[in-house]
Amino acid sequence: MVRCRCYIVMILVFWAGGALAAEPLVMSLANVQRAIDGNDHVLLEKYVDLRGIITRGVDRFVADYAANPPGGEGDPLMEMLSGGLSRESGSAAAGPMKMMLVEETRKFVIRGVASGDFSGRPSKAAVLPDGGLLAVLFADASTARKELRGVRVNPAKGDTATAQATVYDHGSERSYPVQLDLRLQPEGYWKVTDVKNMADLIRRVRKEAEER
Repeated sequence: MVRCRCYIVMILVFWAGGALAAEPLVMSLANVQRAIDGNDHVLLEKYVDLRGIITRGVDRFVADYAANPPGGEGDPLMEMLSGGLSRESGSAAAGPMKMMLVEETRKFVIRGVASGDFSGRPSKAAVLPDGGLLAVLFADASTARKELRGVRVNPAKGDTATAQATVYDHGSERSYPVQLDLRLQPEGYWKVTDVKNMADLIRRVRKEAEER
């Protein structure tokens, strides 16, 4: 019995030690901003699941594009890609096409961070990550500084948590509210794994683009 109690106490001590070692939620989100301000794309991908978030974003964008086609001529390249994905949904052809769009979007974000476009402080690095073959898709996207403001975190539930913040774009001078899902990583820090209001953001950005 004494041995059993000692074992339970030992487990509780190790569990408490692990909990205390975990990086606070707000600190993990502060490190997202630190990655942007420091032109550190490696740090950004540590704290943000770019590929996963962009993958879901592409699905939502294609669905929105199909349901709400742009007025006028639109963008021929974007229509080809999104239209192709919509038509080929569920087919073998959809997978490679989708992953190409995901990776090209990720490259745009990585380049924006590494180059200093998103921090407002140009990088002095001699070599920067590739901006992607489809950079023309993002020609109208703002590359001004991005700032995470008004961060509010909610109490964690086990290894998951949620947070709210506003992304302020210093180029367009617009604010975009984001609702974030985070997951505790084995190493003890929290990682942004999803943007829950992605569909609303896509509609807003598309509307702003069409009004320009």
